[in-house]
Amino acid sequence: MLYYIVVQESLKPTTFQTQTLPNQLHATALCFMENAVRLYSIGELLGKDFFIPSYQRGYRWDKQQVVDLLNDISEFANKKNKNPGEFYCLQPIVVRPCAEVATATEPGYPKQSWEIVDGQQRLTTLKILFLYLTRVHLPQDESFASAYGNDVFTLRYETRNDTNRFLEHISEGNEDSIDSHYISQAYTYIREWFESRGPQRPARDTIIGTLVGTPEHPNVQGMVKVIWYELAKEENPIESFTRINLGKIPLTNAELIKALFLQTRNFGQDANELGKLQQLEIAGEWDRIENALQNDDLWWFLNKGANNASARIEFVFEVIRQQERQKDPELDKKTGTDGHATFRFYYLRANADPSHEFIKQEWGKVVTRFNQMLEWYLHPEWYHYVGFLIHCGERVEDLLALYDAPTKGDITKRLKAKIAAKLVDKSVGVVEWAHDAKDGEAYLNVSYDNRELVRRVLLLFNLQEVIRQRHSSLGFTRFPFKAFKLEKWDIEHIDSSSENPLIVLQDQLSWLDAALHDLPQLSNHADLVQRIEDFRAAQKSEDREEFQDIQQDIIKLAGEEANDELTKNNIGNLTLLDASTNRSYGNALFVTKRRIIIENDGAGNFIPPATKNAFLKYHDKKGIHRTSWGIDDIRAHRNQIATELHDFLPTKPTNKQDEKV
Repeated sequence: MLYYIVVQESLKPTTFQTQTLPNQLHATALCFMENAVRLYSIGELLGKDFFIPSYQRGYRWDKQQVVDLLNDISEFANKKNKNPGEFYCLQPIVVRPCAEVATATEPGYPKQSWEIVDGQQRLTTLKILFLYLTRVHLPQDESFASAYGNDVFTLRYETRNDTNRFLEHISEGNEDSIDSHYISQAYTYIREWFESRGPQRPARDTIIGTLVGTPEHPNVQGMVKVIWYELAKEENPIESFTRINLGKIPLTNAELIKALFLQTRNFGQDANELGKLQQLEIAGEWDRIENALQNDDLWWFLNKGANNASARIEFVFEVIRQQERQKDPELDKKTGTDGHATFRFYYLRANADPSHEFIKQEWGKVVTRFNQMLEWYLHPEWYHYVGFLIHCGERVEDLLALYDAPTKGDITKRLKAKIAAKLVDKSVGVVEWAHDAKDGEAYLNVSYDNRELVRRVLLLFNLQEVIRQRHSSLGFTRFPFKAFKLEKWDIEHIDSSSENPLIVLQDQLSWLDAALHDLPQLSNHADLVQRIEDFRAAQKSEDREEFQDIQQDIIKLAGEEANDELTKNNIGNLTLLDASTNRSYGNALFVTKRRIIIENDGAGNFIPPATKNAFLKYHDKKGIHRTSWGIDDIRAHRNQIATELHDFLPTKPTNKQDEKV
């Protein structure tokens, strides 16, 4: 059964086009165009008013969560040699503007209130922390606002007035409600944490200095920031809350970056029709890239193993960030290394470019990098060569550097050079040539003892087999990296020998049954058949010698030769086979293995092409003994590997007998 992938014509490089876009793109894009995303320091949240709607539960953080937050802030605040502008970043909070509220100090000047969609627990913990610090750190006659220039932000519960009052006047040990219980407990955890730090005032100075710092008034301790994701007024907050909290699907880098790229201010506050069209173009390109990456064949080709990213376009952003990390060793100190480092990378770049040319340039890079990956996928040779290198541990960002060389040159040659280096990698093993002791012929000396090197050679051999046979009426066939990476592969001896002798009676009987099934010539040897029947009747697993005698006679009848260890373990007698099939038939006769391979292939199971060719004896030009595997087959298989991999192997030495001529 043909188990290759045919190129999808719909996957084509994506380009910007100034034209009228389909109406359905508006629904995809508009929600992101009015959403905004930015980084706020905690100091910039001071004085704000937050509203917690009734559809949310109350405060529920436990001791571990409170202590983890304090430890993280403290560790950052006490970090030595911080870079200018370095900050510690909390997880995103999701907000939506709601009705303005009057203030006690300035009733004639109402201020904006923000509905908390996600992040209530973190904000409440910070509120409790600020209350503790105000009580124990500031003189009784000094308010937080007079000390730090603004009041602590307010939190208002829609249906919990008692909680609102308690949150402003926390007392420990209060059990009046479930909310007050958890808030009181958090206050106690904070107090105990500071008391365990030894001298408390320096610890409080450090923490509060880190929390109140702003970009305009930074402190030596650095800043704590939060990712502020602002929903449009028109967006349904309950739907967003349900997705994030009940579905346990947090905001991804991709969602944050999309809001960053598509927010209206990037195209002018009063964006004209051209600006709106540019927004829609980016939204359309975004969807086309994401849809293309949802093709599992492309996705598994680009990833060494499983990658369960909810938005696959995030892979492209991460590749670009990794390329910049190679240029800037200090980048991690600016963006961090947690799950939202990629968003912060783009946010900091956008923030440094007030002209907003950033959007045009950075989105252009995303499209370019994706198109280059897609070009690999659509190219008959590059697809297989890049796929091999990724499987061997090469990073996509390093392979993309082939496009950035001063002279592009022949990418195929450069890829082949990289592959050749993988076959002489001393950390894995080096492909070498040796000379046959009998006839002096040079042969490929890759042994079963070095399994990782054997895997590389056999995978590359399979890829070359596909490249050689790539032309078809539908385009070109390709090796299915998804099927390959999802399976566990053994290195299989093609002949019937095995490192594990059959000891268990049932295994012995199964081997004999398979021999009777697959060797019709056995019926012409009545004495051997009778010995088999006698052994079956005896049912004695301890009679190993009798079984081995029968087994050797059957192997001889099948025309299989007893090879020495050097020959048996040479690359010419090895192939890749999925672990379940390999371990199911153990050291069966070649003819039995051949039958099982054919059955599995017919059932639609993926059999690597070189494995199938070996068991079908595709390279046996004489075609005399299709059901046995001997020394001539091993040499032919080994020579075929050497021929297919000629461009990647060290130079083959001359045969010793030729040297004498």
